Amino acid sequence: MLIMKSFNELGHIALGTALRQLAAQVSLDAELTYEKFGFNIEPKWFPVFYVLASKGADSVVNIAKEINHSHVSVSKIIKEMKMADLIESHKSNEDSRITLVQLNNRAKAMVPNMQKQCDAINIAMKQLEQDAGVDLWQALTVIDRHLRFRPISSRVDEAIEDIRVVDYAPKYHAAFKALNIEWISKYWELEAPDFSALDDPEGYILNQSGTVLIALYKGAPVGCCALIKMNMDNYELAKMAVSPKAQGKEIGLLLGKKIIERAKLIGAKRLYLESNSVLVPAVSLYEKLGFNHIEGASSPYDRCNVQMELHLSNKGA
Repeated sequence: MLIMKSFNELGHIALGTALRQLAAQVSLDAELTYEKFGFNIEPKWFPVFYVLASKGADSVVNIAKEINHSHVSVSKIIKEMKMADLIESHKSNEDSRITLVQLNNRAKAMVPNMQKQCDAINIAMKQLEQDAGVDLWQALTVIDRHLRFRPISSRVDEAIEDIRVVDYAPKYHAAFKALNIEWISKYWELEAPDFSALDDPEGYILNQSGTVLIALYKGAPVGCCALIKMNMDNYELAKMAVSPKAQGKEIGLLLGKKIIERAKLIGAKRLYLESNSVLVPAVSLYEKLGFNHIEGASSPYDRCNVQMELHLSNKGA
């Protein structure tokens, strides 16, 4: 007989239910708080109300961008707020095609109460942070950022597949070094920069705001890839290697996608890489990932005759 845990013991598996319950509690608290301060609006209107209170007249497009809502969602809220006699609209003086919306005098009179409410909520949330030992807003922001680039559904797929990509750990050092030596020594001799990265990935890459990812096939390391910080928002995609025993499984493509995903997550604006025209499959892979050929950059490697770059957008993976 299968022994099942009670629902309350499911933990992460019941996360959706827990979040819905938390959202319901927060919404109820918001309604009660609005009533206490005489700030009589629907809680879902607050983001739009706040933007208009702080910035003045603006377009639906700009408001949607500011609060990270869809155009349709903001348009619906604007319509509801107009029906509640809180908003007025007019054509832009600079472009008659654009309609601007703003708080009317009735709504503007509510702004002081809104500010008092915001101040009180900030104090209450700091008390909650002290009681719980968790900054709820910061935690939600971090989780949201990670899930935008790698949803739970993708993580579930990886958990049930033979091929997984994980972050570097000291136990993978030997494999990271061996995988790179294997492909480099097939065509060339290792150079000084190779030894710096391969002998000490923690000091040369990870401790310098870089990243190393390891591809596992049935638990064994068969591929790797690194991000080496160059300056500011520029990173080098380097040390990509896949064992010949694991080729044909698109592990290189998976590593490339994951490393680009990670680059976006850490705020990189541009990726740069170096290769050689002899490595036709590798160069083709980089092109498939969106890299473009460039010329003129200096290189510490004698074997480099291909240089490529990828400019990143941080709006999703």
